[in-house]
Amino acid sequence: MAPVEPEDRVFVSEEFLSSVHGQIGCVSCHGGDPNTALTKEAKAQAHSVQADFVAYPGEQFKIYCGSCHSDITSDFEYSLHFTQNGYYERFKIRAGGQDLRDDSKMAAGFQQACAKCHAGCGQCHVIRPISVNSGLVSAHKFYRTPDLVENCTACHGSRVGEEYRGLHAGEKYWQKGIKADVHYNKGYRCDFCHDASEMHGDGNLYSYRLVDNADFVARCEDCHPIDENTENNYHKTHVLGDKTLQCQICHSQTYKSCNGCHVGEGITGRSYPTFKIGKNYLKDRSAFRKYDYVLVRHIPIAPDTYDNWGGSISLSSFETAPTWKYATPHNIQRRTPQTDTTGTSWCGQSCHGNFDNLLLTPADVDSAYLDAELKANEPVFVK
Repeated sequence: MAPVEPEDRVFVSEEFLSSVHGQIGCVSCHGGDPNTALTKEAKAQAHSVQADFVAYPGEQFKIYCGSCHSDITSDFEYSLHFTQNGYYERFKIRAGGQDLRDDSKMAAGFQQACAKCHAGCGQCHVIRPISVNSGLVSAHKFYRTPDLVENCTACHGSRVGEEYRGLHAGEKYWQKGIKADVHYNKGYRCDFCHDASEMHGDGNLYSYRLVDNADFVARCEDCHPIDENTENNYHKTHVLGDKTLQCQICHSQTYKSCNGCHVGEGITGRSYPTFKIGKNYLKDRSAFRKYDYVLVRHIPIAPDTYDNWGGSISLSSFETAPTWKYATPHNIQRRTPQTDTTGTSWCGQSCHGNFDNLLLTPADVDSAYLDAELKANEPVFVK
């Protein structure tokens, strides 16, 4: 995303100064020396480390935010949004139980390449995330609900943001005709499905959002319940039948998968379009993920992904998890190629008759990693 203009990065409006937070006083949150003269040299001194200047007080939220919002910060301290524990736990599975934080080089690599993606209070409620070079969003105004573009998809943009906002609507040949999510077109922001309780957590330390807490996972059924009284025969078959399908299988468009990762190692290559149906490996581990079949997306992981960090911990148990993982594309449409029966007698001619292309099979996996995928404790292949 385009950087914030230099003057806007630090501009503080009079409106903020008259607000509740503006009445607190700059040094109460930012430290520094308020008694220096108005010179360029003095300004640098006032904002120096020696003057205990704090650029991002929201990262130390228990100190600077907790005095007024302790009910939120006491929970947020353990939230996945802040701790990134989901990342650590996924790493441990492929590393034979070893925690990357136990190795100084691995920990340093993580801090440099990945840790800046976590969120403190300010990165959602005052500034752009640090991972996109920060800057005040609205002249230091504190806003209750994060902005979809400036905050949420600034971090979650490569897949979720681009899909949801329809930014794949014609940029490349495979993106032509891919529309913005129907919910986005109706004006729904991220918080419509992902509310504050999910973002702030509940005070418990979880290892994986998709398994641990049903309250933190938005479901289509929350707004679109389907019961035996439905007149839609497709829903009767695929939602209430013996073999159930995740809603996105019928209502998602083509979505992005990645092989290349952010840390410079592993599989290389650009992102590419996919639409693959796999077995739901979470079904027996999650009471709220009951579908038999789901969409899966290739994740950017390979056995040598972290080798350039130079640590002693490697992905020695890489094969214990699949490289194609549970996906919930954010590009929902009521009518998709799967549901379009125009000129046909039934959906079998548009969906069932195309299974060779839609179902995830060993042919979809790079031969160098096929053995690992077949050995994975979480089977995904449909056939």
